[in-house]
Amino acid sequence: MNGRAATLLLICLIAMALPNGPALAAEIFYLDRDAFSNAYVGPVGPLVLSGEIAPGDYALLLAKIAEDQKRFLEQNKLILASSQGNAEEAMKIARLVKSLYTAVSVGPLTGRCAGACFLIYAAAAERGTDGESLLGVSRPGLAESQWASMPTPQAALLEDGMQASVRTFLGDNQVPPDIVEEMFARPPTDISWLSEQQENALTPKAPWFAKFLADKCGWSEGFERAVYQGKRPVDDLKTLTACRLRTTQPEARKALAQALKDAQPAKSPPAAATAPGAATAPGAATAPGAAPVHAAKKHPVSRAPHAGSKKKPSSSADPQSH
Repeated sequence: MNGRAATLLLICLIAMALPNGPALAAEIFYLDRDAFSNAYVGPVGPLVLSGEIAPGDYALLLAKIAEDQKRFLEQNKLILASSQGNAEEAMKIARLVKSLYTAVSVGPLTGRCAGACFLIYAAAAERGTDGESLLGVSRPGLAESQWASMPTPQAALLEDGMQASVRTFLGDNQVPPDIVEEMFARPPTDISWLSEQQENALTPKAPWFAKFLADKCGWSEGFERAVYQGKRPVDDLKTLTACRLRTTQPEARKALAQALKDAQPAKSPPAAATAPGAATAPGAATAPGAAPVHAAKKHPVSRAPHAGSKKKPSSSADPQSH
């Protein structure tokens, strides 16, 4: 079987493994316009994740990337436009995005990023926004239907466990403590939109990625700032960009290959013959499904630029951002 046939087969297997039923899911598509200027960029635009994040969306995103791995990894950028969704699913997507060194951005053309979406933004190697009030946080919680479907103590215990997991995730990704506390001070249905100062505290390069570039390529904020101020030649930035790509792309390809391998359904071992009267081993227990985050009404993707847009995300070692 050639590589393309194997990829198509894998996409089909992922699709077959997705949950059945009319559950909402995110839209995942390539954008043919710049998220900040609305200028047409043709069929080579970045990937967009829009709408409610639901269980199964990690597999959908992985399948979309697998359709044309070269196209995705050459840009390695994801535009986020979601204001609600499932926290557990968002953290799965966030870990994939982080492992691929993918840059994420939030712009007025495509829409805001809040709730579960913020978890993806927080974990990305590089991130940026174009305008104020584009990033929002709220406490993750169970949907009303889940509270109604189980005894209150059981629902409360489930929600507490989910919130503890999110707190740990935010700490691991070095999200500023004041943003974390603001998130958990709000009820799930009340989104707090971050100020420009808070957005800036979520630096264009995540702390872990800034350290990675410093160790591997000699990057520093002062170095990059000096180039943009004309105090150092642009060729110095090109050298840094080449180093960044040389060190991250092989790792991204390996991480994607592993994610695709892990997504393949496990093969059942052949049934072993048993002697008459022999006892069979009990089946393995399965973990309960992830709890969705209760959220507000879904907001459609905006296709027109935001009139109040004031700033473009900070440039990274290559011309990509947030």
